[in-house]
Amino acid sequence: MRKVSLCLALGLVAAFLAEPGGAQTPPTQLAPKGPPAAPKQPPRTPTAVVPPTQAPGQDPNARAQPAPGWISRCASDARQGALECAVEQSAVLTSTGQLVAAVAIRVPSNSRQPEMLIQVPVGLFLPSGVNVQIDESKPHPVVVQTCDLKGCYAATPVSAEMLTSLKAGKRLGITFQTNTKENITVPLTLGNFAEAFQKIQ
Repeated sequence: MRKVSLCLALGLVAAFLAEPGGAQTPPTQLAPKGPPAAPKQPPRTPTAVVPPTQAPGQDPNARAQPAPGWISRCASDARQGALECAVEQSAVLTSTGQLVAAVAIRVPSNSRQPEMLIQVPVGLFLPSGVNVQIDESKPHPVVVQTCDLKGCYAATPVSAEMLTSLKAGKRLGITFQTNTKENITVPLTLGNFAEAFQKIQ
């Protein structure tokens, strides 16, 4: 699957978010933000990789903010309830604050089996689901389970093998298709994932 230029990538994100349920203001660029894949391989359509860098021809002072990476959170529903912990990272458009992708890996207090929760914008091509890719490994398909006005949501168990790859990896790619079947890939850093996850174990 070939990758298109950054200008086209930003154009695809702008068109996608301008559809019903998306942002109405054209984006300038993506900025990974700290604290918060399909049933089969997607068809061979151009993939828009949306990196957190400046697009050609834009204001040189309008660069994306540095990615702070993963953060750890723990919370309880009740004062005496068990703590539910997770590590989170999200990516937004700097111009509008529109969420493009958010990933949380939580460790339920009852099972202690890590689970990955993914949020992407509404208006995507639901049959393709979401693909999760760690570095250059084989994409892992995740089925979209539900959508609301804020986005569409997918979840998948995190196996011991996937967890090891996340800890050793450098990049986590979240890929989904717009309703015109254009692929959008949102890259998240894995630089501090191992350190952040250790805090919630």
